[in-house]
Amino acid sequence: MTEFDNLTLLKDDMIAFIEGHGIRHFPALIPEAAPRVWWNDPDNMDSWKDFVEMAKTVNVPLIMIGEDQLEAATLEILLEELQEMTRLNDLTADIDEAHKLLQHIGKIGHIELAFAHQGFLFVHETVTKWYGQYRHLVEAIDYMQDVLDPRSSSGEEGME
Repeated sequence: MTEFDNLTLLKDDMIAFIEGHGIRHFPALIPEAAPRVWWNDPDNMDSWKDFVEMAKTVNVPLIMIGEDQLEAATLEILLEELQEMTRLNDLTADIDEAHKLLQHIGKIGHIELAFAHQGFLFVHETVTKWYGQYRHLVEAIDYMQDVLDPRSSSGEEGME
């Protein structure tokens, strides 16, 4: 995770660096299902530069850029889900965490750089601390929904 609060300026730096290496960039929704190889250098804040240089080394023509910006509507849905589940479990701490996220609405909290090479998608991820907390809350809700209604994740909805 990165120490930045908003990755907008970092994204601009990434685009300039990518273009400076003669590589095109493509704003993309990067598919989850593609076989992935993750860049892993968590202690190096500038590891994305090494990632871009690796892409140039293997002669990729473009790098995809995916980003996640926290939207008010998304956070409202998250809060509603947490409040609904609080009736069944004590999720007060999670609700407090979700309320803290309100200060990050409109900010970019996650950027993925990716390029395809030899059948794999090579991916570099930059995540803010608050976005990591947001992800944790979303995963907790998904888990609780699966526990409360196991049919929702098994494709059995509406098959009563």
